[in-house]
Amino acid sequence: MAIAKWATPSTRSSNFASTALNSLANAGESSVVTYDNSTNRDLYGVVTLKLGSITPATGGSITVRITLNDGTDTADKIGGDLYVVPLTSGASAKVAVINMVRLYPLSLRFSVVNNSGVTLAASGNELYVRAFNEDIV
Repeated sequence: MAIAKWATPSTRSSNFASTALNSLANAGESSVVTYDNSTNRDLYGVVTLKLGSITPATGGSITVRITLNDGTDTADKIGGDLYVVPLTSGASAKVAVINMVRLYPLSLRFSVVNNSGVTLAASGNELYVRAFNEDIV
């Protein structure tokens, strides 16, 4: 009988947010940054969001939005898969690791909605994906 097991994860991507998150205003949404999964066709990913030092308001959060490009059309930034990450209080750099993000075999568009209560730092903001699949043994 075949058994599904986790395959060895790929190496973490480079920071593909570039400067899109720098100085992002509270209640603002970043420009879209692309993670192309059309060649690798990975099934899942661990998404890591690193924020430069901020002091979020109580109850502050960040939302990672993933929309798709089907090869012809790109979805508007009104739907997609949403991952809401509560932020810890206190002045410091923040790191959020989002597990089991579903990846699609297309060009993925990531954006970040800032609901932290403050403007994001002017630098030190990064976004990574570490993709993985399953093996059938």
